[in-house]
Amino acid sequence: MTKTDFICAVGKELNIIDTGSWKVYPPVIQQDKCKKCGMCLLYCPTNSVKLIDGSYYIKLDFCKGCGVCINECPAKAIEFIKEDEQK
Repeated sequence: MTKTDFICAVGKELNIIDTGSWKVYPPVIQQDKCKKCGMCLLYCPTNSVKLIDGSYYIKLDFCKGCGVCINECPAKAIEFIKEDEQK
């Protein structure tokens, strides 16, 4: 993947958004709970969710931590987890 895979429309321009360096509680997809419905991908405003080999992953370099994916996940498979508590 390249940075151009993660773009977001802002006004009349397309800009690369790199907002991932400030988060303490990034969203994490619990793969064992994920139903592979794609709602997180559909609703992510920064296009930070990617489908790779049949599973969804959040590209944290570009995620702004808004929590939309968490609210839209019908399986409740996404949650904010403090970086030092991640496995």
